[in-house]
Amino acid sequence: MEPFATQPSRHSTPQRGFTLLIAILLASVALVIGLALADVAYKQVVLSSTARNSQIAFYRADSALECALYYDQQFAFFNDKVGTSLSCEGVTIPTTKTDLADGGVKTTFTIPCPAGGRSASVAVYKQVSSFCSTVGIQGRNCLYASGFNTCSVTDPNRFERALKAVY
Repeated sequence: MEPFATQPSRHSTPQRGFTLLIAILLASVALVIGLALADVAYKQVVLSSTARNSQIAFYRADSALECALYYDQQFAFFNDKVGTSLSCEGVTIPTTKTDLADGGVKTTFTIPCPAGGRSASVAVYKQVSSFCSTVGIQGRNCLYASGFNTCSVTDPNRFERALKAVY
């Protein structure tokens, strides 16, 4: 008998199966971690997209509100039956005026998108305190502007943000 001869082991077959089991477990753990990271990344992309769309809608509402305030402050455009069209964002926009029961005037207009649809809608109430009262603020004039992030009415990702000015 040689002193360094290898003896056959009776446990050699189960050790190979154990290595395969460890490899499968490690691959499963790596897969779970990878899927969790992918899920977090996807949610971050959705959140970022939502914030961007909301911001676009807010800025369109703000732009429409500023246009209406400019015409009201500079030209008294919304008093009685003064103007029939105004220009916002380089586009001539027709207005619709309605006499209200309490003696006020409601004027509405829509800022169109270049490809069709609308990017913002505005309603201006002049000399109407019933529509313009808010908590702690009493005014006789108020402007409501709604902005949209997309021009398509059927878009499921359409956002609307609105602003109100009372004075």
